[in-house]
Amino acid sequence: MVTIVLAVVALFAITSSCVVPITPVVAFVDDTFEGFPVVSYIPANPKAIVFVFHGSGGGANVVHKVATLDVLNALIADGYGIAATGSTESTERTGDKRWEVSNLSLTTNPDLARLARLHANLVDTTPLEASTPIVGIGHSNGGRFVTLWGEAWKDAGYPVRAIWASAGRVANPVTNAGGLTVPTFVVGAANDFTAPPGGSVDGYNETLAAGTAAELHINLEQKLRVVPFLRIPGIDVAKANEVVAALTTTGVWDAAGARIVNPVQKASQQAETAALPAWVGPAGLTNDISNAVALVLAVHQFTAEFKAEGKAFFDAHLP
Repeated sequence: MVTIVLAVVALFAITSSCVVPITPVVAFVDDTFEGFPVVSYIPANPKAIVFVFHGSGGGANVVHKVATLDVLNALIADGYGIAATGSTESTERTGDKRWEVSNLSLTTNPDLARLARLHANLVDTTPLEASTPIVGIGHSNGGRFVTLWGEAWKDAGYPVRAIWASAGRVANPVTNAGGLTVPTFVVGAANDFTAPPGGSVDGYNETLAAGTAAELHINLEQKLRVVPFLRIPGIDVAKANEVVAALTTTGVWDAAGARIVNPVQKASQQAETAALPAWVGPAGLTNDISNAVALVLAVHQFTAEFKAEGKAFFDAHLP
């Protein structure tokens, strides 16, 4: 065990001297709209507003996930506003809490209708204007929904300029209607066994075939190192070393951080058995660590790896 920790410390000195925890660059507003939580930040003169869509079982607090926040911080620092809320009407407040992805109508799709009302409320109560450019980011079920939402809102005359679809296929109604006309930034994960990257590649190709601008990125597996854990607030070098040592003890990775368990789904499940340090639970960091491990394995998780490229894509499609 000492050998593992020392190896990690040496690696830290080389690769992670500039890593800082990801914390909000502004104070978000926590509110409700029609009984649903809303997290937002609207600056005085927003360059654009980003609507953020969670995956199955998620909610408006998706903006606080480390990787999501990392991306949003970069956008906010350049003048973007943000808004996130939970999915669907009363039938989906429990269970899977999934966005409705089978209906393009802004009147009969409860999610699209409520989001339109939320947008109108933000226009009425914040510096947001009806003409402010709109972009969207979604992962998993949210990644599929962002394609439906983006196309439906654009068709209805909303100033939707671009979307970021992570680990989500193009929604069937959009495909059936001829494909996306909204420029789309597509991200998949190389080892994703929940939403295999082939779906992202297919969506990218489909969007290009429809004559719409698109960009594709696939995040790759990494070696197990301290860097991803240092991005989590509350974890310093010593604690990151403890986490890496605990994960290595599962047998999924060797002492150099290379995965030695196959297939990756088995490795992912085995990694979840790690006896994490006693401070992790009381600090509320279990989910953050699990998310970081998923990124190391390049399985089903939103990544900030392409935040610069994603921001550049959004910027390129603003008026």
